[in-house]
Amino acid sequence: MPALEVLNADAATTPVTVIEAKGHNSDPSAADVRRGINQAHGHLSEVNIGYVAAPIQSITDQARALARDLNIGVIGVENSYDATLIEPARVTGVGDFSTTINAIRFQATTHQLTEGSFPVNHPKNYLGYVLAFSADGDTQDLYSEHVINGVSEARRGAILLGLVDTQPNGVTLTQLGAEVVRFARDQHGSLSAALTRFDTWWGKSTRFTDLAPRWAQLARSIAIQYDPTQLIIEALERLHHRGIKPATIDDLVREACRINQPLSVEVFFTQSRRENVLTADGDIDESVLTDPTVYKSGIHFQFKYHLYHIGLLTEGGTDDKDEVLSNEWALHQAVGR
Repeated sequence: MPALEVLNADAATTPVTVIEAKGHNSDPSAADVRRGINQAHGHLSEVNIGYVAAPIQSITDQARALARDLNIGVIGVENSYDATLIEPARVTGVGDFSTTINAIRFQATTHQLTEGSFPVNHPKNYLGYVLAFSADGDTQDLYSEHVINGVSEARRGAILLGLVDTQPNGVTLTQLGAEVVRFARDQHGSLSAALTRFDTWWGKSTRFTDLAPRWAQLARSIAIQYDPTQLIIEALERLHHRGIKPATIDDLVREACRINQPLSVEVFFTQSRRENVLTADGDIDESVLTDPTVYKSGIHFQFKYHLYHIGLLTEGGTDDKDEVLSNEWALHQAVGR
């Protein structure tokens, strides 16, 4: 814990910290510590304490001096298990916590789940996992028999949408997941009957809002509670208000970054290309937004189809990188949240 005198009010007991971690693929002494310090400093208006963490051999006297000037702490990483606090963080941040803190929480709760692809592209696949998990019998067997093959991808998606949670003793149903179970029993009489109904939807390309309107309505209410959904809806609403309808993905990302840049970076950009997207000052290099390879396939393919199936978007997604920039993004009529 940092010293109490650098904290204020509620932050004295629950400070929010950003740690920018910097490394190097082949030479630990070549980590870009200066950039990490500047990026951590850029968050000080939104968090209490900022640090940079880097291989200890990369931390120079000049980097330490810069960190002191910018009130950023420095953590020297010695190996996989040991680190040394080289420079303490000296002051607390102030201001509006909402944007960056939401992004930090989103990143933490979806660790290793959002990189690359949003797992599967149809809402029934996540809902079906909840039913297979809650019904009598083996989850994997029930899921493979009645929904699709690929129970691990469905579980990942159910975690992302807050339907199940992972605990040390295994997967548990959340309150939102329990509502799916209650709805299934109300609609079909039992979980077994609900799974049998899901079986009839296997391989159907019909939009879910037409195929199963009540289930699609439930899936929509679930998706709207997911931070990336809210970000996309708000960005498209703003674009549509300015007459940009339909929008392209680069239009959408520019607007999303104006709303919440840290969350937008997590949602839209693949990890391996973020160095190209972000400038040394932590801003977005908008010239890179017309490069389709910077975007996660999961956002412009699987998740976009998910939003289409539940009636939020007018068009589905694409997995063809040549079509990513021309693929249209538009809200389906008025979207109520």
